Amino acid sequence: MTHLKHLSMILYAASAALVLVACADRPTDPSSSGNGVPDANGVKPSFTPVSGFASTLVGRGHLGTFHIQSKADKYDVELKSHDNTDIVVANIVVAPGGHSGWHYHPGPVLVVVKTGTITFYMGDDPSCSPQVHPVGTTFIEKGGMVGIARNETAGVDTVMATFFVPAGSPTRIDAPAPGNCPF
Repeated sequence: MTHLKHLSMILYAASAALVLVACADRPTDPSSSGNGVPDANGVKPSFTPVSGFASTLVGRGHLGTFHIQSKADKYDVELKSHDNTDIVVANIVVAPGGHSGWHYHPGPVLVVVKTGTITFYMGDDPSCSPQVHPVGTTFIEKGGMVGIARNETAGVDTVMATFFVPAGSPTRIDAPAPGNCPF
């Protein structure tokens, strides 16, 4: 395969999977990640396990470091990673009332909402403002950003997520509930 075809396939996969809910693979075990350690007051963080949230791995591939510049007609895109990188694509189904649990990702996640409406809440938003993403829209979860994706509708939601993560790492890490939202 030529280098140009390889880069084209990567760009196609990333754009086709402009992903969501950033939660593939499986949730981490809080006790194994070091996050379950009590704070200075002896209080253990309260993790929120996933509920009604199923992620199916579509594929995972090793890309390494990369710098891609693509200019076609007047469309200019650049993707770059200085670190050894895996690309992971997952299809995620969220039942009515389901959610991802509070979590973060070790790298950015591109999310495409395929059906329904996903509502995302950020852990650092003191007002717990909903970010509503209806079918046909996309959003990006930045690496290290704690958040929770919820299906607050009566129908099933599906998203396609593309994760850019350090080679060999999980795609998500469970996080304690930040306390800014009532859930």
